[in-house]
Amino acid sequence: MQTHLVNPEYWKGRTVLVTGATGFLGGWLVRRLLAYGSDVITVVRGERPESQFQLEKFGERCSVVRGQIYDPQLIADLFDRHPISAVLHTAANADVNNALTNPVDNFRSAIDSTMLILEQVRTRRPDCSVVVSSSDKAYGPQPTPFREEAALRPHHPYEVAKASQDLMAQSYGKVFGLPVAVTRCGNYFGGWDFNWTRIIPGTIQAIVENKPVVLRSDGKFTRDFLYIEDAIDIQLMLAERLSSDAEIRGEAFNFSLEVDVEIIDLVKKISAFMGCSTEICVNANAQAEIRLMRVASDKARMQLGWAPAYDLDKALQATIRWYRNYLTAPGAL
Repeated sequence: MQTHLVNPEYWKGRTVLVTGATGFLGGWLVRRLLAYGSDVITVVRGERPESQFQLEKFGERCSVVRGQIYDPQLIADLFDRHPISAVLHTAANADVNNALTNPVDNFRSAIDSTMLILEQVRTRRPDCSVVVSSSDKAYGPQPTPFREEAALRPHHPYEVAKASQDLMAQSYGKVFGLPVAVTRCGNYFGGWDFNWTRIIPGTIQAIVENKPVVLRSDGKFTRDFLYIEDAIDIQLMLAERLSSDAEIRGEAFNFSLEVDVEIIDLVKKISAFMGCSTEICVNANAQAEIRLMRVASDKARMQLGWAPAYDLDKALQATIRWYRNYLTAPGAL
């Protein structure tokens, strides 16, 4: 972990709004902020029993507000009642298939919520740092590697939703001078991800349970990745830097391991690390998804001094250890 990129003392005693707290990234952020002594406010739509976000384990420094993140009154009340000094906006529909079946909720969760938060900051809390989690999917289908200066060309509803909140955040940062920045990251992976449709946790689960690994693509799609602990450092680093560096306001940054690995090769790598072979079933029924994806992180390396602490092999091995423990003794975590 590159702790030199994040100053834990900066976060002590700060009130931080984390949206999407029951999600993979959001849950990790809550844990880290509480460890650093922050007061955390979260917005939770509903219960997710299989989530690292368990209020009874977090204690009184974590406040939970129940409701929809795109409810205008809810967002206004949050800024009325709490001295929020940073917002880590991770709430979104994380399932690309669900974005096809429920596009309206997909758009509202990403776009409306972002607009409401940014307006509260613009009109009432202009010193509040905001980091908006966009995605490498916002680039849409275009030549790789994706670079920040490229125009966003999304097609899929998930891609369009992420690109919309991305551009909105850039606008508020550049036009209104607000401390807002955007992250476009490769696919997150690591412990506590219970979306078993994702390739890494799904593959590990299948191997542990001695089942075939089922791919929704033909296995030849390529993806770029980022280990979750690097992703947490990125969020906190950017929020901290925004409070003092006007040059990055309204900027979007790519973060990834800068590797493009075919999904079928990734499954084989995981199998090798787990010391076994596995049956791979290719469905090839992925709908409207980008085929080739890799992001270039030059801008983050040069402007922010960033580099990942985990390479792909090190991160996969750590992830496999975590899931093996969880799947064999889930109550121990």
